[in-house]
Amino acid sequence: MESKKLDLIFKLLIGVDLIAMLIIFIHVRIWPEFPFPYIGTRLNNPFMFFIILLISRGWVNSDFREKQLSLIKRVTTEEPIRIYFFSILLMMQVGLEIMWFRYPWDFFWNLNAEKGYGTLFATAQLFILGMVVLITARADYGEDAPRSEKFPWFMVAFVYFFIGLDDCVGIHENFIAIGGKLALDSVAFHFVHEWLWFYGPVAVVVVIFFARFFLKRFSYSPKIMGTMFVALTLWIGVLVLEGLSKKVVDPLSYDYTRILIGIEEGFEMLGATLFMIGFSKHLKNLQEKSRPDS
Repeated sequence: MESKKLDLIFKLLIGVDLIAMLIIFIHVRIWPEFPFPYIGTRLNNPFMFFIILLISRGWVNSDFREKQLSLIKRVTTEEPIRIYFFSILLMMQVGLEIMWFRYPWDFFWNLNAEKGYGTLFATAQLFILGMVVLITARADYGEDAPRSEKFPWFMVAFVYFFIGLDDCVGIHENFIAIGGKLALDSVAFHFVHEWLWFYGPVAVVVVIFFARFFLKRFSYSPKIMGTMFVALTLWIGVLVLEGLSKKVVDPLSYDYTRILIGIEEGFEMLGATLFMIGFSKHLKNLQEKSRPDS
């Protein structure tokens, strides 16, 4: 009974949050004088709240959870819908890049802005990716696997969820503010965006962890392995481009900065798509292997 009440509360909150996002969109993009109280211009915060509410509802409502997980599994593993799904993701990325280069002054098409459409897309994709990892994990290690087998999968999913959260609400921006007050006389420290000094060491550990994980889990399939390492290379490229932006590219001109942002954000979005393709292909292989007629 308690879970039903919580489920109802989460359903109502999801509805309220969606209405709030619609009102913000109308105020900012369609009708600035819309006769409703002004509740801000940022879609990213209510969008993150929406994702948290969906996860919370899935936590208390097993039917809702299994229905959504089944949908994710279906669109990422079944042919031909799998092809359509990933094609749509890629086309949306191309569209975001085109709009960024055509309308760089429009904040909502700004791929570098936390309240832009690109951020909403990247966040949604990363959270779907995290769910694909968890679905694949359950199919991979089985029900009776030891905790040591489960832990690496949970860590991989956590990385994707955290990056999605960071993309949406801009956690790393706080480290820029903190780092900007440190080592004021150090040219080297402030040569790159200060958040890289905080995230960089963690990123190195994550890259090593991911590489070992991919080698262990996907050694049976060169195609999946190649997909995963191409995706990982793209994400490493994001960090490299971030390191070059502050003192190397940005001082040249805004046009160079815009190109760098387009490449950097493109690498991040495409990398996430390739990760999802790799994990879903592994899940598809596991499903085919478990069929009685296979």
